Amino acid sequence: MKSAVHPSLQNSVAARQAFFERGHVPGHLIDEAIVRSWVRCTAADRSACDPVEFEPVGRAQLRGLRDGNHALLSAAQAPLDSLAKAISGAGYAVLLTNGSGYALSVGGSIDGRPNPMRLAFREGVDLSENIIGTSAMSCAISERRAIRVFGPEHFFSATNIFHCAAAPIIAPSGELVGVVDITRESPFPDPGALALVSHCAQAIEGQLFRDLPAYLTLSLGWHAGPSAGEPALLIAFGADGEILAMNEEARSFTGGDVRRPALYFEDIFAGRFRDCVDALGRSRDAASLLLHSGLRLFASRAGTPPRSAAPIRQRAGGGELGKPPAPLPEFGDSRLASQIHAAQKALASGLPVLVLGETGCGKEVVAQSLHARSRHGGGPLVALNCAAIPESLIESELFGHVEGAYTGARRGGMAGKIEQADGGTLFLDEIGDMPLHLQARLLRVLEAREVTRLGGTTSRKIDFQLICATHQDIPGAIGANRFRADLYYRINGFALRLAPLRTRDNLQALIDTVLAGIGDGTRALSDEARDALQRYDWPGNTRELKHALCYADAIAGDGERLRPEHFPEQTIFSQAIQAGPTVATKGLLPALEQDAIDRMLHETGGNVLLAAQRLGISRATLYRRLSKQKK
Repeated sequence: MKSAVHPSLQNSVAARQAFFERGHVPGHLIDEAIVRSWVRCTAADRSACDPVEFEPVGRAQLRGLRDGNHALLSAAQAPLDSLAKAISGAGYAVLLTNGSGYALSVGGSIDGRPNPMRLAFREGVDLSENIIGTSAMSCAISERRAIRVFGPEHFFSATNIFHCAAAPIIAPSGELVGVVDITRESPFPDPGALALVSHCAQAIEGQLFRDLPAYLTLSLGWHAGPSAGEPALLIAFGADGEILAMNEEARSFTGGDVRRPALYFEDIFAGRFRDCVDALGRSRDAASLLLHSGLRLFASRAGTPPRSAAPIRQRAGGGELGKPPAPLPEFGDSRLASQIHAAQKALASGLPVLVLGETGCGKEVVAQSLHARSRHGGGPLVALNCAAIPESLIESELFGHVEGAYTGARRGGMAGKIEQADGGTLFLDEIGDMPLHLQARLLRVLEAREVTRLGGTTSRKIDFQLICATHQDIPGAIGANRFRADLYYRINGFALRLAPLRTRDNLQALIDTVLAGIGDGTRALSDEARDALQRYDWPGNTRELKHALCYADAIAGDGERLRPEHFPEQTIFSQAIQAGPTVATKGLLPALEQDAIDRMLHETGGNVLLAAQRLGISRATLYRRLSKQKK
């Protein structure tokens, strides 16, 4: 066994010595992607001896990261669980990041591990190449392929103890949306690690495809029957044969680019889309399709077949002809239906919609509903949380970049969110937090309806509808010179204001809807808990309500009705129900603060530094709070 791994380790050591000690580029000894990463790190004036800091983002940014990557997290849950089981005995930790390298989910063998692994594998930690140097995860992002990095192949000496393997996750839109990575503390390579992460990434990509609201999704192969072991070529179509998405294998094989405007079935295949749908409707067998190149493939359905053989055209107001729009989600407010109907008409007229409301009140759900019921509902809904992405990255995320635009820019460049939204809806969440210097550039894009990538010189015409959301007081921000008045007038074509939960006229219906979606959907509330839920102010709005109900469902026994004592003690909700003596004498907020501090100090065994980190405050701040409590 040792003789099988030593040559690779020797090559890596030799490559490291050649690069760092003699200044040579050792492309023949190790993967050239690793050498390119070394070059980028060196160009950024980093030294291999520099310390590596694993710092997570704040709580608000972490919530934004998770909310902004909800579809990815949902699609990845089952594949990540399977991967964790497969490697449970090998000492690996499992990591899922977004396309920028921020940790979204961690699992596997983490508990009890020494630093730096325990510090690195935390949700919200920035693990990009700019921060931690060369790693399998960062190389997978820059190269858009699976890669393994072990021992001395890492740029920083502090991370030479790791062996990691990572594979990129490519969304149906063609965008790299994340990376799955496994890491353990071993300087030796594991030949099977790369295959494991590759299979997991492919499973996540497949789930993202199945989650698409496509009219018909085809799986293409060489044989009329199942083709075990061959990569699946997946293409999703709209009702008129327009191509909504392709997976990476289908893009490479057909040469098609789903990001190109108006790409249809007939652009790739000989014959008509209607004939293909009819053939699949008449037989359970695969349909034969001829590409314009002369190659022949067999197509079978991947997912639920369409309702009828004839394509169903969309009407201008969204939905299908002869079929009513999907019902609105339950918001617990009877007044909202008329507002959403008016917002739909505004979008149909080409006006942007601005959704206003407190944090957690359901602005993203409103945006999803408006998109699904609009004339662009068959296109992509592309979301960007302007408050969740660091200022240094948001420009590239929004406008895209060309190759070489900046240090670490992806090879071949990257389409930004605006470009990805072509033919669909661009949703700019928390636009009130957009950096001022980007607002002027966004305004020009909205006026000209064309975008130029960062570092590029050519513009591309785009067609999208715009929905923005914010909890900020935009007029106040304009007065404080934090927001451009001309951009405000451009995005405020129709303002839809979401009421906070405390003022909604049918909170009971929302509570029942949220409760029905928890667990197996059979949970019931006691009369005391139901009354308390309706009396509480819910400063965290829908997000806080969901958290409280999920927590109570987890605490209560099987089949037990949820009672006030099942809800989390540290929440304002439970404090308000109990109205204990501490609340009565000190006030609600000070009592909550004292409870949180006491509980965290107990959990950390009196470790002030660790308690402060978990509370999200500095050690000095925690000492000041403790000093005040003693007075």
